[in-house]
Amino acid sequence: MKTVKRCLLVILAILAASCGGRKEAVVPGHLSAGAEQTARGTPYYERGCYARALEHFTRAQELYTAVGDRQGMAMSANNIGVVYRAIGEAGAAIPFFEDALRLYGDPGEPDRVRQALSNLAAAQADTGDLASAGKNIDAALKIENGGTPFVPALTVKGILLARLGDVKGAETVLKEALDAVGRGHPEGGAAANYAMGELLLGQSRFQEAAPYFDRALERDRKAGFYGGIADDLAALGRCRAGVRDDAAAVRSWEQSVRIYALLGMGEKVRSTMALLEEAAKRSDSDIGLTRALAERWLRGELTDSLCE
Repeated sequence: MKTVKRCLLVILAILAASCGGRKEAVVPGHLSAGAEQTARGTPYYERGCYARALEHFTRAQELYTAVGDRQGMAMSANNIGVVYRAIGEAGAAIPFFEDALRLYGDPGEPDRVRQALSNLAAAQADTGDLASAGKNIDAALKIENGGTPFVPALTVKGILLARLGDVKGAETVLKEALDAVGRGHPEGGAAANYAMGELLLGQSRFQEAAPYFDRALERDRKAGFYGGIADDLAALGRCRAGVRDDAAAVRSWEQSVRIYALLGMGEKVRSTMALLEEAAKRSDSDIGLTRALAERWLRGELTDSLCE
């Protein structure tokens, strides 16, 4: 089962003087600078522009460290770890998640401790340390915060169970996560749908998997998460190919390849293009334009970058 590269950022609000009514406290510039960098980096992360996001989150960490803001330092460590994991460097992410947990220390902020534990468990699972991942995700699931189900933690638990070979248990936990999404707890909804799709796809249940990827795609499009959109389309291509609808697979993979190319994700372009080429041969489809556009965009020949 593929790993879902979607973790939770932590964002702190920036206080400023209100234009009317009660005035809020004004935070001096040197104290609000870290939050401003976080706010600048978050849209890049949400679009899948990870290099730009990392620049801002790293700067935020430096600024929070300079003023001894423990909460901000913990938040920044978590966010840096999230980006490293998103770009496939789970080993580099782990120390940042561990640092975030040490800095949070007192579990007086259960939501943030729970987030950091979930992110750490996901990264440990990526590196194959399933025992540590299991310990940390179970700790995250034990933290209650107003009785609200924490969809991201349930999703990580489901993925971990699948990796351990407990497919039935994984499906049960992921259904629990999706039920929570349906009851109005949308945080992590795209990742939960994607994870369920991957679980079913791994069992060659292609027709059952497709609607979950469709729902993930709908959520990622609404959020403007370009990288997620490309992943969802790539997965839908695998579903279509699985039922031997190569023409439909080509349509999905062509869209996916183009988005990966726009984002400069060369490795994903190459791996998806290999699947696309084979499906195009089987369906006698002309993908010459997609090939040409992908090559052009990977060379950086764009009117404007999606990450600017």
